[in-house]
Amino acid sequence: MSDPAAADLRWLNAATRLAMPALGTTGPMPPVGAIIADPAKTMLIASAVTELRGAGQAELLALTAGQGRTAGRTLYMTLEPPSASAAAIAEAGIFRVVVAQLDPEAASSGAGLRALTERNIEAVHVPYDPAHVLIEGYGSRLARNRPFVTLKITVCADGMVGYQQPGEAPPMGPEAVRFVDRERAASDAVMSGIARAEIEDNDLRPHLPGFTDRAPLRVVLSGGKEINQRFRLFTEIGGGPILVFAHPEHPVNLRQGINVVEVDGRRGHPELKKVVSLLATGGVNRLFVEAGARLTESFISPSSSTASTSSTAPRPSAASVSPRRCSDASRSASTSRDIPRLTVRCWATISCASSSAADHAHLRPTSGRAAAPR
Repeated sequence: MSDPAAADLRWLNAATRLAMPALGTTGPMPPVGAIIADPAKTMLIASAVTELRGAGQAELLALTAGQGRTAGRTLYMTLEPPSASAAAIAEAGIFRVVVAQLDPEAASSGAGLRALTERNIEAVHVPYDPAHVLIEGYGSRLARNRPFVTLKITVCADGMVGYQQPGEAPPMGPEAVRFVDRERAASDAVMSGIARAEIEDNDLRPHLPGFTDRAPLRVVLSGGKEINQRFRLFTEIGGGPILVFAHPEHPVNLRQGINVVEVDGRRGHPELKKVVSLLATGGVNRLFVEAGARLTESFISPSSSTASTSSTAPRPSAASVSPRRCSDASRSASTSRDIPRLTVRCWATISCASSSAADHAHLRPTSGRAAAPR
């Protein structure tokens, strides 16, 4: 007979893997994976994931999918259900509910489990850390009115940031390019400064097979530089909506369908704090920033934060990055930074070696169906 605790973790792992591909698609709600199973028989009954833009709750969808076969079964969820779902779960005859994460909103944390217990359903919190990735953006938005930010910067071996000439091909290896596409697909919004957008002239859309239909909000920060409307970003039809943040001193006029929001700031640039707060208010949980020199400086200025490097290979510290332009880069490094009012995870492409995609394999195409753990 298998260990019940180990079985719970295996099913929570299955629910987590089921929900991972939905990252970036369910805002303002977090992606939640729900599995109804008979753990004693290792039998999957039904499964579901939060629908697009949070239109459908995972636990209710799973109950519907397993209608007539749910009595006496166990419901596994990556996040505790809201109290309002307790009645439907009880009506379906669910015997036990196991959750990997509690609600990150302090006022609601544990309330869903208590509501289930009141209906004589065994409700258990079995901490499963990998499931935290699913709610880190949602939790950041609730707690600080800020999305969870992943910052990708291009760094030369000498510590310089950026590209050399407009129109250059991105100096990244194929693994790093795939990483960027995965992060775009897993984010509610993708941000770039206008200077970098001009140099790279890309559309900020994911081009990874299986995810080309993803449409994250595309955000551009405009300063004093006039916007060239011949960029692919502004001329191609399709992809996610485009939102341009501009300073009131430098108004911009763009084609119909592109939204422009004016935000005050210093030196003719929109204030970054206000921008990310507005994005969070709009339901953005996860923000992927493809930064050039100026935007990098705004996010990781050594004077405003301390860095801790989480990479294993020898790489330059982000604190030593000089926000100037350079050309050659091809390797990925990870740095986590706690900036006042912002939590940022940095990925820097660094010259002299090729990157590995092994650490970023959490996002893959899926049929939406879970498999019973082995």
